[in-house]
Formats: sequence, structure tokens, C-alpha cells
Amino acid sequence: MLLQTHHTTTDATKFFDQVNTYLSVEDRLRVQEAFALARREHGDQRRKSGELFFTHPLTVAYYLSQYHLDASALEAALLHDIAEDTRVSIDEIETMFSPEVARLVNGVTKLKDVTEGVSKGKHLPPQEIQDKTLHKLFSAMTEDVRTVIIKLFDRLHNMRTIKAMPLHKQRQKAEETLAVYAPLANRLGLWDLKNELESLSLEVLHNKAYTTIKRRREELEREHQETYQLLSGQIFNCLLQAEIDVRNVVLAPENIYSVYQDLTNSGASYDDLDRTIRLVVLVNEWQECYLALGHLHQLWRPVPGTFDDYIAVPRDNLYRSLHTTVVHANGQAVKLHIRTVAMDKVSEIGVLARWLYAGTPLWSTGIADRIESFFENITDNINVEPQNPAAGVKGVVEDVFRKQIRVYTPRGDIVELGQGATIIDFAYAIHTGLGNQAHAAYVNDVFFPLNKPLKDGDQVRIVKKLRAQPQRAWLDDDLGYIATNYARSHARRWFRRLPTQRAILEGKELIQTELNILGFPDFSHEELAEAFGFEEAQQLYYAVGRAEVLPTAVATRVLEYKWDTGPARNVDNVILTDTGEEFVITKSPTRRLSLCGTCQPRPREQILGFMRKDGGITVHKKRCHLLRPERGRVLKLGWGEATREAHEVTVQVDVYDRPGLLFEISQLMEDEQINIAYIYTPPRRGGELQIILTLEVLQPRQLVRILHQIHALPNVFDLRCLPDGPPDRNGAAPSPLYLPE
Repeated sequence: MLLQTHHTTTDATKFFDQVNTYLSVEDRLRVQEAFALARREHGDQRRKSGELFFTHPLTVAYYLSQYHLDASALEAALLHDIAEDTRVSIDEIETMFSPEVARLVNGVTKLKDVTEGVSKGKHLPPQEIQDKTLHKLFSAMTEDVRTVIIKLFDRLHNMRTIKAMPLHKQRQKAEETLAVYAPLANRLGLWDLKNELESLSLEVLHNKAYTTIKRRREELEREHQETYQLLSGQIFNCLLQAEIDVRNVVLAPENIYSVYQDLTNSGASYDDLDRTIRLVVLVNEWQECYLALGHLHQLWRPVPGTFDDYIAVPRDNLYRSLHTTVVHANGQAVKLHIRTVAMDKVSEIGVLARWLYAGTPLWSTGIADRIESFFENITDNINVEPQNPAAGVKGVVEDVFRKQIRVYTPRGDIVELGQGATIIDFAYAIHTGLGNQAHAAYVNDVFFPLNKPLKDGDQVRIVKKLRAQPQRAWLDDDLGYIATNYARSHARRWFRRLPTQRAILEGKELIQTELNILGFPDFSHEELAEAFGFEEAQQLYYAVGRAEVLPTAVATRVLEYKWDTGPARNVDNVILTDTGEEFVITKSPTRRLSLCGTCQPRPREQILGFMRKDGGITVHKKRCHLLRPERGRVLKLGWGEATREAHEVTVQVDVYDRPGLLFEISQLMEDEQINIAYIYTPPRRGGELQIILTLEVLQPRQLVRILHQIHALPNVFDLRCLPDGPPDRNGAAPSPLYLPE
């Protein structure tokens, strides 16, 4: 764990003392030449902190030397700012040193044409400069991983010394670090580096949250010491008696940024850290991990559903371990991570093991293959739209850097996809033709919606149609059909290649279909064209046919015209404190609200409502000792930012009946926080069934989204809105008008 030596600067003596421990005399001379050139060219340049600029490349090179990177990498680290900030060019570096060093330096520095354009007065937006720089970096790293390693340690030193920069620059660098460099470090297995980059960024962006979590984490670590001594002793005794070579038991608190994400997602206070103790059990051989697991499950009762095997199926960041949660004899839950010493070392430094542990089993063929697969994925993404660097960068950041899942083809081949990927993403990852013709799918031999996220370990079988084509709805991010930029780019390309007349014809049909769904079949196409800035309807048809304007965007615009004509009601409540503060409480009926005077709940704290005998509701913190569920009805409440108004919309859904369908529709409503005010199912006709729903919808976009999500469910073949409300139960329901694309 070398990164725990938190150097913000270093000196030449310390650097060369480290280099001399592993480099040959010849290599040391090459590094000294790079050192001398960098020192001479940077001269008296100063950083914002007032330090000599040369301390930056020297410190980056020192970081690399701690992991025994080779002479070429150290030379490139020392020279990585030369081409950008001095008169020395990449060509001169190649002449003085080697093509290898020049290539590494060129990969790390910003694009030459970008810097030249700026120097000549050409204005390039900061985002364009960033996109082109990252596109170049991603391209270079697939050729030589040392490029990105240098860049990551360059960013680490910049983040460690960021306090000297203006506040707006600090925030910009921190946001970029969280979006690009921390996820990149994670995928390369650089766990220690990733954690520090995240913590340093959080300290800049959300200092109060960072300070609170750091303080509470340190308090919990002190509180856990006595329990740790007890548990580690019991674990050692148990495993040694079983003749298992246990090497260590380590207290392992969760990293600060992960805690921040969990608390933010749950809406909990930043003081409310998970108090569960986490221990890492280190053994010698991988077989002993499973033996240790068995004995510890005999010692303490395991919690069902908490076991994960990341040894048999490693995570995408090279992490390998067994995870389980047990209940100690004293009733306390304990999270256990069991792995070998070698696995622990690789989990901390990932790809750097290639140099630090060269020639040892720690750097295996399996690890090398995983890294190679990762680079191939990056290459595929950055080459999807070669003329659009921003699209390639977005694909890498959003698809490749996010947490990965592994799904299987019917033949058992593994396909790695970003978490949240769908059937359509899977199909395009296999082949563009399969993605274009995907019509339906089975997951684990069960019929599966095309817009539902896949899970790790799923087996997927695609049903294709020769005459099938991509659907425009796939390109609407809200509908969830496509999660990866790779699949989105291929689908969009298909529409852009349509002949003009076909695009116009299909565009017109799609617009009419959306109007039929909404119950406004006679809405003027010309009026819609004008709303989107077109002179005539033909232009709108063409834009929709080519997916430049999505059909769902047209539907949303129509609803915005009609939105204020139907019945509506407030769905939130406002509460005043004794000091005059005003808060919005969501999920609360239209009753009198008051805040508990004892626990005094405030926004971001989890709250519940207690319904009093007089019909009013008292709002409590979730753990308030005055809250007694056994004495009355408890309501789940939440905090809002502003009061919202819901509009009633009646929808007719025609289905082929099957078990669980109504539950799935209700689940969609729950996910969208839509209340079902009315539901009715007329007598069935054979296997066909009509479901009439009156929904309380917050905004037009939400209604469009939920209509398409309902239609994506298996066995749903028709749906439309009923502007006049539910039909008379004794009369015939209107005939359906909806025709799917």
C-alpha cells in the first residue's frame, strides 16, 4: 500500500535512491538524462503554490518508481509536460531519447493541434479541448498502458496539491477526476489510487459531507477496536485449529466516497454511517478461502443471501475475494471478506503488479487477458464515431468505466456490459445485424422485456426477425431500451441511412401513432411542425423518420399544449416550523402536519408520519423513540423541494391475460411514484382483457414514458388514453386505435 505515503513533493535524492534499488546502471543513466533536460527546460517556472514547476514531474516519476516501472516510463513521466510548456518538441524527444519515450510523452500531453489552435487565437470550447484530449489518451492507452498510468499519477499529484488553485478550477478538476480518472483507476485495479482520487474530489466538491463522514468513520474505527480484537482472536483460533494457514485479520472500514454515495442515494444523514464491522481474513492459498468460509459459517450463523464468490467470478477491476455476512454470538452482524495475501496485493495495485511483481505468480495470464479485454472494449467505443471525439469519450466514460456485469450467450460465451445494460445492448455487442433485427428475447428461458436491465450471470437468447428494424423509441433514454453509447450509435446510424421518401413515410406514420396513443388523433401536424421550428409537416416527418426528432418528443409537445385542461390536485403538503421555516412533505395526504418537537426532523433525514386520533399527522425521524407503530397507523413520508400538482389521465390497456401482468403494471407506477386513482377490468373476451386505469401523473413527459413502458410489457398489444375519462361500466369501451411501430 505504497500510496499511503502521502508525498505532495519529493526531491532528487529520494527519487534516485528509489530508482537505484531496481534499475540497471544503463537505465539509471537514461533517467538522469531525462531528469537533467526537464530540470533545465522548466527552469524557474512556478506552480500556483509557489513551488518550482519541476517538482511536479519529479514527484510523478517518484510515484511510478515506487511500483518499479521501467526506465522509459520514468523518462516519460519526467518529460510529460515538456512538449506542452517548453520549446522542446515530441520529435526532439524522440531524437534525444527513443521513439518509445516520445510515444508515451505524446500520449500524455494535450493534442498538438488543439494547443496550436489556441495559441493562434482560434477559440475552442473547454469541453471540445477536453474531449479531444481524452480521446487521444484513450487511444494511446490501448497501445501502451503506461500512458494512462503516468496520467493517473499526474492527476493524483495535481489533486494532492489542488488547494493552491482558484475554487472554480478546483471544482472543474474534481468533477473531471470523478467522471474519468477514478473510474479508470478502478477498471485497472488501482484500488488505493481510485479511493484517494475519489476522497480528494469529494473534499473539494462536498466539503461538509466529506468532513462529516471522515469524522464519523474515524469515530467508528476507534469504537470497533475492542470488538476487532475479540473477533480477530476468535477467527485465528477457529482457523488455526482447522490447520488453515491464516496470515492476518484486518479491520477494513468502507472508503469515504462509497459511504457518501450510499448515504446520498438513501437520503440519510451524513452522520448515519453503517455501524456493521468489516473484516478482511487473509490466508495463503485460494483453496483455503473456501475452507475458511466453511469453518467460519460453522462458528457463526451466516445471513442468507449475503454470500458472493468473486474468486470464481472476479469483478471487472481484478478484485477477487469471498464475501459473506455472519451473526456473531453476541447478535452483532459482521461482514467478512476472505482472500489470499496475493489477491489482496493485486486488489490494491491492479495492473501495477505487472512491474512490481514481475516474474511472480501475482501477475498471471488471466489478469493480463482481463486487461487486454478492457482495452479492446475501449477501442470499440472510441472508434464507433471516428469523426466525433465527444461520442467516443462519452462511450468510454459511460459504458466502459461503469461497473460491469457478465452475461452469457446460449453457447456459454461471456459478454461484458456496463451495469444497466439491456437486451438491445447485448444484441449490438454481439453483432450490429443482430441488434438491428432484435425482436424479442428470453433471459434464463423466460420471455423478457427489451427495456429491462440485465443482471450479472443472466443467459440471453435473442429472437430476431429478418424484416425487423431498430425502433425510434430505443433512442429515448427515458424508456430504458439502450444503456450503452455503443448500441445507441449503431441504432442511430441505421436511421440516418434511410432513403428520404422512406424516412418521410415512416415519420408521418409514427407521429400519427403517437397522437392515437394520446387520444388526440386529429391534432394538426402543421401545428406540430411549427412547434419544432419547421416550415411544413414534411420536414418534421423527415426529422422523425431519421430519428433526429423522436416520436416521444412529439408526444410530449402535444401533451404540453393540452396539460392544463384536465382535473388536477396537489400531492404534497407544506409544513411550517416554530421558527418560520417552510418544508415540503411528499407522500402525505391532505391532512394537518406537525413536526415532532423532540426529534425535530429536517431535510435529508429519513422520516415517518404518525396518524393521530384527531386525523392530523406528526412527522418523526425514523428512529425517534416517541414513534410507536403499535399505537396507530404509520405513514412513509419524504422531503420535497416544491409542491407538485398531479393531473388525472385515464388509460385503456388491451392485453392477452397472464398471471402477474397487473402486478407488473402496478410496479411501473410505484417506480414512477404515480398513484392509481381508479382501476377497472371489463369482462374478458376469450383470452383478451381490457384494463382501465386512471392515473395521477405529475408532468407530460412522465405520461409519455409510462405509456411506452406499459406497452413494452409482454402480452400488451394495445393502449391509448381516454380524454373523456373511464367508459361507462355498462356500456361498450371505445375501440382501440393504437398500432405499434
